[in-house]
Amino acid sequence: MADLYGNAADGMIVSAIDATWANARDDSSGTVTQVSSSASGQFAGVAKFASRGGGSTYRVYRSYIWFDTSGITGTVNSATIKVYGFSTNDGSIIAVKSTAFGGDGSASLAAGDLDAITGYSAGSSLAGNATTYGPQILTSSWSTSGYNDFTGTSDLRADMQNNDAVIICFMNYTNDYLNSAPGSAGVLDCGAYYTNSTGTSKDPYIEYEVAAAGYGDTVIGVAPANIATVKGVATANIETVIGVD
Repeated sequence: MADLYGNAADGMIVSAIDATWANARDDSSGTVTQVSSSASGQFAGVAKFASRGGGSTYRVYRSYIWFDTSGITGTVNSATIKVYGFSTNDGSIIAVKSTAFGGDGSASLAAGDLDAITGYSAGSSLAGNATTYGPQILTSSWSTSGYNDFTGTSDLRADMQNNDAVIICFMNYTNDYLNSAPGSAGVLDCGAYYTNSTGTSKDPYIEYEVAAAGYGDTVIGVAPANIATVKGVATANIETVIGVD
């Protein structure tokens, strides 16, 4: 197993506070915050506030982390996104593919990245539209004193082995991802640590495993690509022959 830590440019974008859920949730240019912070109680969340004179206002909070995957070669057999919780766990959260940071980590997190989510469509649920990198974690299941695991999907594994950067948006699942306005006033969020936390003991990272390359040398002039088995053993399962690499 290997560990791949997120880039220190990670951070949060919050939407404008708006009188309608639709406008807050689909805000195309929010405010970048927490880029240099170590943790936030609103790592992923939604809010509904009571307004003076009646009515309500709304806001969404999304966090973005990118990982340099340019050094990964071979088939990624397994991957787990690991995020260390902080402070709050009264919301839900899901990990989805993002095109923030210029799509490849070449740019800083920008206000316009708020809806930089692959498959995002204003006014619609992201279920069946967004590319999910990890399953939802529901209310109260989020640990605030240890790592929370998102079992990586086949899309995450494929992007890790095929792309030079993997960018993840962490967003509220029940309301934001599914596009369902929160019913009661209050903030529903999951808190977590960013890469800027001192040291690496609480940094977000991806734990992954790459398939062994197997035996790959020419035998009596025959290229390894043309050798399927050696005495009935698949070449992918052969690392040495009589103790020789």
